[in-house]
Amino acid sequence: MHFLAHAPGSPTIHRWLQRNWTGRYLDRLSPEFLDSYNYHVKNFLLLPAPEQSCALEFGVGRNLLTPLLLSAVGARQIFAYDIDRLATVEQINHVIRQLRELDVPCPGQAWHEIENIDIDLKRYYRIDYLAPCDVRRTSLPAGSIDFVCSTSTMEHISSADIVSIVTECRRLCSPSALMSFIIDYHDHYSSFDAGITRFNFYRYSEFKWKWFNPPNHFQNRLRHSDYEALFASCGLIALENRAITPPYNEKDLKNIRLAGEFTKYSTADLAALNGLFLLKAACAIAA
Repeated sequence: MHFLAHAPGSPTIHRWLQRNWTGRYLDRLSPEFLDSYNYHVKNFLLLPAPEQSCALEFGVGRNLLTPLLLSAVGARQIFAYDIDRLATVEQINHVIRQLRELDVPCPGQAWHEIENIDIDLKRYYRIDYLAPCDVRRTSLPAGSIDFVCSTSTMEHISSADIVSIVTECRRLCSPSALMSFIIDYHDHYSSFDAGITRFNFYRYSEFKWKWFNPPNHFQNRLRHSDYEALFASCGLIALENRAITPPYNEKDLKNIRLAGEFTKYSTADLAALNGLFLLKAACAIAA
């Protein structure tokens, strides 16, 4: 990953590796996978007038699943931001075909496959794909967004940049706007290395972790309590705040000699592997 972060033509090399080595190029929409993304759909439908609402997702990744689902439930416009242009026509169409096969409702239109990302996403789904683009500094008008979301993105962003992103999103939010976040807390290297656990990165000090933390696979290692404090510092109030701790072997955590940075956390905080947040600006709550 360090090599790919600096190699010429690294996006092309990365796609080749995903297609021919890791098998992660195309996403399969299992019921569990789709259900996790429907967390945002459920929250979007809490808005006073979803069909008149504009949504924004940052870190849309390679398949644009959330923007497609928000379009299907009637979002008037969806801004899909990413710092890198990861999505391809092939990956998006693979998801669209699965949504069609799974009979996911798309009232008023069919699940059209696309030929041009920029033109057809906007024409069929009211999606503006903005990548590469920095969501810390958008050119959108203040108060123009009714729903902000991200999925398994914040764990790849530094805490300072998260504050900048949330601050910009607050500027964009209308008085009734909601923010919906799914955050993944586990050591992502464990997804393709069976020899380590999901808690493995707790053993490394911040200095040592830099050697394993390339910019294109950055993991901030923040815990659920860190995000609670961060969102509160940005003037957000949680309508839902849920730490998810799937079943795990307690020895996996107890056998790790924690780096000093992690000794301050409770066992529950260290064991939580996902977080769900539904947030609203404090001033909007008061109003």
